[in-house]
Amino acid sequence: MSRINSTKAKIRAARITGRKARQTPFGNSRPSLKVERTMKADFEYKRQLFHMLFGGLLLITALFFGRENTMLLYAFGVGVGIAMLHLKLSGSKVPLVDDVLERFERKSAKFPGQGAIMYFAGALLALTFAPFDFALAIIAIVAVGDGFATLVGMKGKLVLSWNRKKTWEGFLAFMFSSAAIASLVLPFSTSLAYALALAAAETLELNSDDNMVLPITALALYHIIGLR
Repeated sequence: MSRINSTKAKIRAARITGRKARQTPFGNSRPSLKVERTMKADFEYKRQLFHMLFGGLLLITALFFGRENTMLLYAFGVGVGIAMLHLKLSGSKVPLVDDVLERFERKSAKFPGQGAIMYFAGALLALTFAPFDFALAIIAIVAVGDGFATLVGMKGKLVLSWNRKKTWEGFLAFMFSSAAIASLVLPFSTSLAYALALAAAETLELNSDDNMVLPITALALYHIIGLR
């Protein structure tokens, strides 16, 4: 009888150990709201740094290889992104890609690799339909302005009236950082005008990817309105 009781006790202990192994670091309960906010802020901080570094890489590529060769490289990047998307949607595992997506892609992404594919596509649009120096300015604004808007806006207190998810601090961070980086290749007055317009576009709830919205907005201002 004692052996039976001892066996039952071991089975219960094994089950308890198994349940504990499957629990999250916070146990069975959800983490507190404060912890969730801290985790989200840490994720966004790392994501935006990666976003800015990726944009910097695109800029260096354009400066080094020139317009035509860079367009081919960006088109290749879009193609690779679509190929990876196909593999992910088919259920295949892509080790390095999976790790990058796990670390840097938002859960709200509409499809795997959305940010990178839209980044390449937006930069390719800029190079295709704008002069080289203007395209460089657009790519720089997407990289620096959008990145600073999130990094600063996360700690902002003054909420925008037309978008409660955005702050005036993030808006101003976008505008000033964009004007500064774009002025390296464009006149300052033109840089400031585009920085203000694109900062406003970034605050709109369009349910679209900023990596594509910002280049399209800039190209519309350039060709339709003639802002140069």
